[in-house]
Amino acid sequence: MARFSLLIDNDLCFDCKACEVACKQENNVAEGLRWIRVIPVGPVKVGENLVCKFIPSTCHHCARPACVEACPVSAIHKRSDGIVLVDPDLCFGCGACIPACPFSVIGINPQSGVAEKCTLCAHRVEQGLIPACVMHCEAGAIYFGDINDISQQMREDRTQRASEPHYGG
Repeated sequence: MARFSLLIDNDLCFDCKACEVACKQENNVAEGLRWIRVIPVGPVKVGENLVCKFIPSTCHHCARPACVEACPVSAIHKRSDGIVLVDPDLCFGCGACIPACPFSVIGINPQSGVAEKCTLCAHRVEQGLIPACVMHCEAGAIYFGDINDISQQMREDRTQRASEPHYGG
């Protein structure tokens, strides 16, 4: 069975935030929460130039999610396809999952009082569609699929871009 995940080529992100907007709209994410966020880094010196990098950050749907183990009521579970979800009917908002997450991508919904995070658009994936953030990424920086396949695809794409004479990355 496939183990779904996202991979992000940080060299391609240019901070358009289309992924953030698409995610909020698709999943009706509450005000004040973001299930994906683009984090600016820099400017940093690269050679003789100063550059800014932009790093999209979201749930990694980890192989062994610390949030699952931290939840005292088993409200967070990992599906057989690798998607990690929070069950809002079981979560009572204790927040134990928040410090457990090494990526700081879980928040408490201020309206419902329960933990929320990226679902990998499980409702879309179940219909054979890709997550909204991937579909709307203007840079093509976000890859979705079986972790083994997308790792290889990202390597191939990077090799192809590096061989293109106009690529400055």
